[in-house]
Amino acid sequence: MVAHWHMDEAAGASVMQDSAPLGGANNGVIVNVMTGVPGLVSGKAYSFDGATSYVEVAENDSLDPGAGQISLTATVRTVDGAMPDDSYDLVRKGLVTTKGGYWKMEIKRTSNATVGRLHCVFRGMLPDGSMQIAKRLATPDVVDGAIHTLQCVRTGDRIQAVVDGRVYSKTRATGSIANNQSVILGAKIAGDDVLRGSMDEVIIKIG
Repeated sequence: MVAHWHMDEAAGASVMQDSAPLGGANNGVIVNVMTGVPGLVSGKAYSFDGATSYVEVAENDSLDPGAGQISLTATVRTVDGAMPDDSYDLVRKGLVTTKGGYWKMEIKRTSNATVGRLHCVFRGMLPDGSMQIAKRLATPDVVDGAIHTLQCVRTGDRIQAVVDGRVYSKTRATGSIANNQSVILGAKIAGDDVLRGSMDEVIIKIG
C-alpha cells in the first residue's frame, strides 16, 4: 500500500493526510472540496462540487507501478441525475499525452447522460519502446445516488474493472508506467471532468 486516504479530515481542512506505511509521503492539497461530510464507509468523506473541486498529490515515484501490479480503490456516491461532463475522474496520474504513460480510474458517461460506468485505463511502454493502452468499461450504472466501491486493477497483461465486487476483465499488455505527474483526485485537471458527489477511502497498492 503506497497511499491510503481515509478522507476523515474535519470541515475546512486544507491537507489530505496519507496513512499508508510510507508515513504520510503522499499527502495532498485540498482545493474547493467540502471536507468533514458524512462518511461513505466510516468516519468522514469529501464532497466534490462538479465544477472546481480537486485534490492534488505531488509527484512521487512510489505512485508509479512500472511494469508491476497496481490496484486503485475508491468508494463514491454521485449526485443522481445527468452528468454535466463526459466523465468524472476519480483518481489519475498523468494524461493521454504524458511521457511515460498514465493510469486513471473514472466514471464514464454513456449516450444516456444519466448513466455512468466505471472506466479503467492503463497506458505504458512495451519492451519494444512502443506505447500501448488498455481500457475496461464495467457494465453497472454507478451514477444512481447509491454508494459504490470501485476498483481498477492491473496484474501482468490483465486489467479488471470491479464494481461492488463484480469483476469485468480484459487481457492486453500495458507495459511500464512511470511519469513525473501529480496524482489528481476528483478531476482531470482543475475545472475539467470534476466529480459531482462524495468520495471516501481511496487506496493505491503497487506490487
